[in-house]
Amino acid sequence: MLKLTPKLKLNLQVLANEQYIEICTSVGRAFGKILSSNEGGSRPTLTTLNTFFAWGLLDQEERFYHGLRYSRLSISDKGNQALRELEVINE
Repeated sequence: MLKLTPKLKLNLQVLANEQYIEICTSVGRAFGKILSSNEGGSRPTLTTLNTFFAWGLLDQEERFYHGLRYSRLSISDKGNQALRELEVINE
């Protein structure tokens, strides 16, 4: 079981509630720009997204918009399982 800080748990819940988040991976001015399926919502930082990705909590899919490459990140089955386990512990 993963040990998530309250802030990491909150960020994972945000990703679970939003369907996906996209990061521009093309070199240029848009590099690192984060797009969210929920534009008004909060966004995890790149550091947090990298941590979640390294732990296997996110799935990745390549997308192209106007010649720019984006990585679409969504919560993985392992990420959903981690959230369910945290909810059981907190009850």
